[in-house]
Amino acid sequence: MLKALLSNSLLAQKQSSRFILAVLCGLFLATPSWAADFASLEIDGGKSELQKNIRAHLDLDDIPCNSTEARVRSRLRGSDEKISKAMRALGYYHGTWVMRREHAQIKPKLLKSNPLTTAVKKIGNGSSNKSKSKPDECWLLTLELTPGPQTLIKRVDVRITGAGANDPLFTQYLGKLPIAVDDPVQHELYEETKKTINQRARNAGYLDGQFVEHRLEVDLDQHSAAIILVFDSGSPYTFGDIEFAPSLLKTTFLERYLPFKSGDAFESTKIVQLQNNLISSNYFSSVNIDQQSPEPVTHSVGINIATVEKRKYETTAGIGASTDTGPRVSYGLRNRRVNDDGHTYQIASQYSPVLSNLSFQYTVPGRKPLTDKLQWATGVERKNTDTSDSTSYRAEVAQISLQNHNWIQTLSLKFLRENYDIAELSNTSTLLMPGIGWSRSEANDRRYPSRGWRINTSLRAALKGVVSDVSLAQAEFDTKWILPLWGGRFISRGGLGITALDDFSELPASLRFFAGGDNSVRGFGYETLGPEDAEGKVVGGSHRLTGSIEYDHRVWGDFALATFYDAGNAFNTSDFTFYESAGVGLRWLSPIGPVRVDFAFPLKDGGFHFHLSMGPDL
Repeated sequence: MLKALLSNSLLAQKQSSRFILAVLCGLFLATPSWAADFASLEIDGGKSELQKNIRAHLDLDDIPCNSTEARVRSRLRGSDEKISKAMRALGYYHGTWVMRREHAQIKPKLLKSNPLTTAVKKIGNGSSNKSKSKPDECWLLTLELTPGPQTLIKRVDVRITGAGANDPLFTQYLGKLPIAVDDPVQHELYEETKKTINQRARNAGYLDGQFVEHRLEVDLDQHSAAIILVFDSGSPYTFGDIEFAPSLLKTTFLERYLPFKSGDAFESTKIVQLQNNLISSNYFSSVNIDQQSPEPVTHSVGINIATVEKRKYETTAGIGASTDTGPRVSYGLRNRRVNDDGHTYQIASQYSPVLSNLSFQYTVPGRKPLTDKLQWATGVERKNTDTSDSTSYRAEVAQISLQNHNWIQTLSLKFLRENYDIAELSNTSTLLMPGIGWSRSEANDRRYPSRGWRINTSLRAALKGVVSDVSLAQAEFDTKWILPLWGGRFISRGGLGITALDDFSELPASLRFFAGGDNSVRGFGYETLGPEDAEGKVVGGSHRLTGSIEYDHRVWGDFALATFYDAGNAFNTSDFTFYESAGVGLRWLSPIGPVRVDFAFPLKDGGFHFHLSMGPDL
């Protein structure tokens, strides 16, 4: 059944592609007059690069076919100067040319390689200027070009003087200049080099820098050129006084967002970074940074910062659905300004037939408030699946910080008390678990990444007698990778969980491993896979191993088709049953995020499962 469905899907894609191609070809064939709506320019002689530059300078591609000769002459006025400029820009200083204009009759001549190719038949030299052109007539402009020898660069002298002479900012650029000896002269590259040096100097605080020499010397007789650029950087500037306008938050707190301090070398990019930092803090609706005029005596630049705060309270409400948890509603309340030290708290709630929770979280910003924070949290969660029924109460404190190479580290201490029913077992567990975790993700596009990855790993443990009823150690590792392939995306996902403990019956439901569901083995229901008791009821496992490979390809607008294969299960040390599923799916990049619809087929048991899920890929 799976093979048939995949075959039908591929056939539908092929038929759809053929239909679209046929429609486009039909449109092109039905309207060959598109090729004759405007005058055409033919250039005979010179390299393609030179021809392209001449076309760009002349800009004659919008002359209507029914234009009079007087109007065409008017459009050609000044063309000699434009052609000369276009040629000199690429080092052709000795070129000659002749421009001809003729009325021509356009006769469609369809070729296999290009159905819009036309043959042109000359019918005179402006003879129809007193009468309207026929529908199949148009103007043909012909430029007969003799470019002559191209001037080459024989000397390049680009230097930095002053305090910035040995600054890597300049020396690295001078080591890879876009101009070199024996290159053809290109005025655009000469100007680009000047602009880049100037821009680098301004960005790095050399605000008094200027060119003391800037020459492009051309020897017309020798067909050679010399480029001389000497830039005096002057002394670098530093950041001067930094002043915050009155705010509801302490200045000492706001200063934690500064990527620089008074006395640091001035860099304009750091001003942009500061603005992004303050906007990303989620305290302000707008941020205005005023860079003062450079002070030539102290060689410093003062900074004034004014902010407009967002409302103190923010509420959110939403609805959603997935096949794992069913329809759900959520509500949240956030106080983004508990005090002038930037503390915040958040109340979050969710209700669904499978998973409902209520939580409170209080956050204290750290030394680097965008990435470092201390969080206190408490909450209650009710979970009712086909395999378990549990109610858990938790209290947790976590220290979150940004480590080397953009890894986010979470140190935590969690208290958990859980009442749970699994199969015929009812129990209550109490645990106090210190833990540590690391996570990192990268993506070239958060909405629909074609390349990216994500890694989450965590370790937790409990010791019997230290508040806890049972001793255990547990580790989890989950990863996901996205790579471009054949114009679409190859997506792989893997997960591993390991638990070490003496008495599995003491392990609460929330710490047991199950498989199956939207983000697991999709051919099976949510958390319906795992070790079973004597009556065949799933009780969960102490370990899990799952993996998936998937390929999706955009077929129209924000829609993509996918095919996938999933495998894995939850298990105990002595028994492991490998479950597999495969299927096809539809992806929609909706305004509120990606929506995934999957039809998954178990490869052994038959039947199929429908899955609906939402959320980012990474």
